[in-house]
Amino acid sequence: MDDAFQELESELRGLMPLAPSHRLRTAIAQELAPNRNHVRYVWWALPIAAAVALAASQWSADPAAGRLDSPPAGAAAQVPADVFRPVAAENVLLRSEEEGVLTFADGTPARQIRASYVDTITWRNPATNASLTWTLPREEIRVVPVSYQ
Repeated sequence: MDDAFQELESELRGLMPLAPSHRLRTAIAQELAPNRNHVRYVWWALPIAAAVALAASQWSADPAAGRLDSPPAGAAAQVPADVFRPVAAENVLLRSEEEGVLTFADGTPARQIRASYVDTITWRNPATNASLTWTLPREEIRVVPVSYQ
């Protein structure tokens, strides 16, 4: 029994992984490099999430048929405004780093600060006590003028 394991160990010691190709190393380096020219604004997702929550509250599942029943025509006018209400919002700062001093076209110096956040918003339906929690990562870049006085 020990002989079989010793043979296996000696075979494993002789194996060497292949070196990654230049193309793979270049692709990984490009993915890991910070993209300083791209600012991501993701607040457009908030109205989409609210619309999904509203639509989900209007559609009921029929487990016997295994399908979704669509709301009746004109149901949008009958929906009360308080179907889902936002009840909590949390904004957590994960990381903040100063990226150095930059100079505007007119010669004014400014500091660039990049901050990463996670926003969590919770909606609740007061009639059914159902809740929906939405978590969104967010990156913010601020440019703060510098005064050397």
